[in-house]
Amino acid sequence: MVLRSLNIWLFPLVFTSINICLNAAIATAQTIYPFSGNYRTTVNIQPISGNVSQVSEIGVSDDAPYNLGRYDGLTYSVIDAKGNLTFNNNPQVFGVQGFPLGYIVFGSGTNKLFGTSDASAEVNFDNLTAKGSGIVNITGGEGIFKNATSTLLFSEEDIVNLGSIITLNGLASVKGSIEVSQEVPEPRTMTPLISIGLAGIGFFVRRRHR
Repeated sequence: MVLRSLNIWLFPLVFTSINICLNAAIATAQTIYPFSGNYRTTVNIQPISGNVSQVSEIGVSDDAPYNLGRYDGLTYSVIDAKGNLTFNNNPQVFGVQGFPLGYIVFGSGTNKLFGTSDASAEVNFDNLTAKGSGIVNITGGEGIFKNATSTLLFSEEDIVNLGSIITLNGLASVKGSIEVSQEVPEPRTMTPLISIGLAGIGFFVRRRHR
């Protein structure tokens, strides 16, 4: 009867201890990197089909942190009769086939951020200016930004240069925070933790038996 009671009491303890060890082995942590940068931008809007254009963009910053002083981007836009621009990284959204998906890359050194952007803008053809805003969806990175995720906000003001390719020159402000998950420890780290837990239980049982 004593042995049966001991088993009933011991099994939940063993299960709980193993769970504690496993949870310790797979625990993750988040590192938050605040971000704020001002970029001098050049945007080239090249018509490809009807009112749909392919948009390439370069930004250069003197104050962006983490050596992210440059970004390069590719996206697509559609413009209406009032000069309203809508951007999307997927050209198929605008009914255009055979073009690559858009992207945005921050950084040209060890630290990089990868993602896409969604934005809208308004072009004033009377004074040849434009204002836009949107979000940058960060989906990964390199260096300290491996496994990064975040949503950065940006706003931009431009001077419009008309031609067969419309060029916008201006200044963009990008702000937000970047979350980076630490890598999960390798599975072999679980074995010593479980062994330690079971050894502790065995020692306690022997004491109780005596």
